[in-house]
Amino acid sequence: MLIKRLITGPLLILLLLALLWADELVGTQSIGGDTELPRGLVLLGLLLVASAFAVVELSTVAIAAGRRVAAGLVMAGCWALLLTIWGNSAGPQTIGWPLCVIAACWFGALVVHTRGHRTTGVFTDAAISVATIVYVGGFLGFYLLIRQDVSAWWILAIVLITKSCDIGAYFTGMACGRHKLIPWLSPGKTVEGLAGGVIFAVCIAIVANYLLSDAGFTALTWPMTIVLGLLLALFGQAGDLCMSLLKRDAGIKDSSSILPGMGGVMDVLDSVLLVGPVAWLILAT
Repeated sequence: MLIKRLITGPLLILLLLALLWADELVGTQSIGGDTELPRGLVLLGLLLVASAFAVVELSTVAIAAGRRVAAGLVMAGCWALLLTIWGNSAGPQTIGWPLCVIAACWFGALVVHTRGHRTTGVFTDAAISVATIVYVGGFLGFYLLIRQDVSAWWILAIVLITKSCDIGAYFTGMACGRHKLIPWLSPGKTVEGLAGGVIFAVCIAIVANYLLSDAGFTALTWPMTIVLGLLLALFGQAGDLCMSLLKRDAGIKDSSSILPGMGGVMDVLDSVLLVGPVAWLILAT
């Protein structure tokens, strides 16, 4: 399992690096005259694909937990939300259009779940559908905002900082983990592992901030860099625990087996989703 993780993880990082480089390159191209292609175009494509896998996996989890899911509506809602956020990020930003998408999805979910004149569980099932749209499309949308307001390379840094906590926690926990963090939810996590993961994430944040500021990108002060590393580590672990909670409710181990050694796309995205708003608040405001 560890060997597969050590292969799959770096390959995913290299893929993200290549796509972000392509996104930066596309953002400098012009369409006849001085009109440049909108920034975040390649990133948008990546998020649309990732969200499709995430929706399928979360739908599987919900069905395993005994809930009905309008997977087609949820996927369309996620894509509409991502496209709306991307369109807003390229021009005057307003919260109105994303809210319109969410409102439309709510009424759409009610219609879908009442097919066949069914009323039992409609509110819960519709709420799950809309919550999934916000969870996937809304949270991934923050990376489109970061791309527009900060840079593509800070997205890579955010992912590395967040995932470095997982790496630090794993090896620290293996070496000296004694006290279980939340044994009823995630028996493998320890307090010592979390501490080691947070320290490692802060170190990676310091290195990333130094390299990016030296290259002319957004620079944080030393205290804010430490805060960034700390918060991304903690919120990343919280995101991982959130997905563990959903899987335990459904009685499954992984959201799928598409990624060797890691499980499904949601098993990779779970920590990244929750840190998006935090990273945007620190870097872009």
